[in-house]
Amino acid sequence: RSFLYGVAPNKPLFLLLLDTHSLKTVLLDLPSIGSQVLRKAPASYTKIVVKGMTRAEMILKVVMAPHEPPVVFVDNYIKLLADGNPETFQKILDMKGLKRSEQSSMLELFRQRLPTPPSGPDAGPALSFSAPTPEQESSRIRKLEKLIKKRIQ
Repeated sequence: RSFLYGVAPNKPLFLLLLDTHSLKTVLLDLPSIGSQVLRKAPASYTKIVVKGMTRAEMILKVVMAPHEPPVVFVDNYIKLLADGNPETFQKILDMKGLKRSEQSSMLELFRQRLPTPPSGPDAGPALSFSAPTPEQESSRIRKLEKLIKKRIQ
């Protein structure tokens, strides 16, 4: 998903969204390409591909959305990406090409609109909106690579 942050200005976003959808389709079909027997991809592979590519699609949809009114934009971001990380939100604002003055007010609004986790003994498990760590992302990619290599051999 980090590759999207530097690519957006070079290509119309709706085309990137179409490309992302096409890439997702190809990745889902990849385990059976070249196989004479039509097999369904392993569930773990499908889950990883769908999760990663859906996130990329959601990032593009948020960037394509109008940023006015700001409250609607921020709520839409939180709903679509479920990411409470201000750095990620900042990258989205950079992709949109917003001026720093606009970004600071949007970031403040973003921090205000984040759902607060319940507190107290009866609170139950807290929702986590943090982005996966680089180690988690690397682990997912390694699992995906192993699945692909296993299917090719």
